[in-house]
Amino acid sequence: MMKRISHPILLLAAIMAFSAAAWMRAAPVAHAADLTVAPAVIDTSGVPDDMFNYTLTVTNTSGRQLNVFASVYELTASGTQPFTDPASSDRPAFLADWIGISRGAMIFAPGETKTIPMSVTINPYATAGDYHAVVAFVEGGTRAEAEQHLDGAPQALVNFTVISDLKEELQLVSFGPEKRVSAGFPVVVDYAIKNTGDVPSDPGGDVIFYDRIGHDLGSVPVNPEGISIAPGDTKNFTASWNGAGGMGEYKVGLEAAYGAQDAQLADTAIFWILPWKELLAIFITLLIVVIVAASFLHREYAKRHHRRRQLIEHLLKNKQVIDLKHPHHHE
Repeated sequence: MMKRISHPILLLAAIMAFSAAAWMRAAPVAHAADLTVAPAVIDTSGVPDDMFNYTLTVTNTSGRQLNVFASVYELTASGTQPFTDPASSDRPAFLADWIGISRGAMIFAPGETKTIPMSVTINPYATAGDYHAVVAFVEGGTRAEAEQHLDGAPQALVNFTVISDLKEELQLVSFGPEKRVSAGFPVVVDYAIKNTGDVPSDPGGDVIFYDRIGHDLGSVPVNPEGISIAPGDTKNFTASWNGAGGMGEYKVGLEAAYGAQDAQLADTAIFWILPWKELLAIFITLLIVVIVAASFLHREYAKRHHRRRQLIEHLLKNKQVIDLKHPHHHE
């Protein structure tokens, strides 16, 4: 059973708390007509690392108290991404991540006007181009409730043009198989990529394997984990290919791309698959065949030579031929 509240002040506080909670649960969602935001559009330009400070004026035009949250989301051709928090990331490609504004609940009395400070800090790695984001003010009992009613909410459109001479550039430092001659598969290829530009970059593409006449035999991703290389850093990568059997000469090529312009990195190298155990077995087999054949031929030659000498000796003995070396020997 609930304890009885006897103190008048405590009783009044309890009634006010209950009334506020009931209002929060029952309060209708604010429409665009309940709030106004000025300015409606902010257009400016800057270079990476520039910081800008603005003031947004928000007015409660309704006759009731509103609980309002500020929402920042990216404005893109593919849609919106509501309630992103710029403090939680540092992505160079999203204006919404550069905007700083209070994310706490703001209570507006009927007819009240508040000035809301807002800052924009251009990401130091931002590339040149146009960026767009929206700062919306949405009413709701909780932030989760408010974020369900972004459509039609009063808002300020933020347009930024970034003027930047930052470049995205990668360099292939080294590329080639660990062994130019291998006894078999798998073949391991090592390569290193250095970021010689001013912004992080994550290369993509494939390491492709060919036979000696140029047929594509298989490939593995250049950067399977999507590693981003920071400016000035060098990352070492390894690609392992199990092959398709066989032996002889092969070629491996790296075909990578990076950046918005799909800049290319490429190189090729030759390697050999020579299974020495199998080759040694073949060599020994051939050697044995040669030795056996030579031995057989030698024996045949010796037999023929022996028969020829016997024939000559027989003819000499029967005086049917003349020994030219000893012409008088037959007498």
